[in-house]
Formats: sequence, C-alpha cells, structure tokens
Amino acid sequence: MEPIRTSDFYEAAYYLSEGFPPESIACRRLNKELLCDFYYSDPGLEEFQINFFLGKAQVSLLSFRRSYGELASQVSKIKREYKKKSGAAFSASTPLETADFTGRPR
Repeated sequence: MEPIRTSDFYEAAYYLSEGFPPESIACRRLNKELLCDFYYSDPGLEEFQINFFLGKAQVSLLSFRRSYGELASQVSKIKREYKKKSGAAFSASTPLETADFTGRPR
C-alpha cells in the first residue's frame, strides 16, 4: 500500500475517530499559508478512505468532535514549533491514543 497523505482536517478527524491516528504530521508553506499534511500507512485505512470519498462515512458525533479537537491541538502545537524554527522544514510524530476516541484499542 502506498502511504496516504491528506491535508483535509475533516478527513483526518474521521480516520482518527475510526481508530487510525496519523503516523506523522508535517507542515509546509503554500501561498504564504502554513499547511499541515497528515500521513498514514495502515493498510486497514483503505476501506475508510473509500467510504469517506464516496460520502458513506458515518461516525459518532462525539467521537468525531473529540478527534477533531485532538488534531487541532496537535496541529496548533506543530505550527508553533514550525514558526519558532523560522520556516525551517519541520515535522513531528503524533502519539495519539486511539482508544480514548473510539473506545477500542488498535
């Protein structure tokens, strides 16, 4: 399986709410904006990716909201670090515990 990269926050929150935390998050500049990409390589994610793009994704709203908040917190932290390094290339791993969001360990 080829690694999956997305900069779509809702897509990343969906994956997290289904038990797939990003393996890493990396920032890059795009048109004076700081954009963060989420990276995945778990082969079990393909089914969820297909459902997401077909509009068939269904999640618990509470789980999704918590996942979105956790990602927002992680991205905010990474962006602050990126800016401290004066625009140097920066990425950070994200040790997110999926059991906290989905109720089932991976």
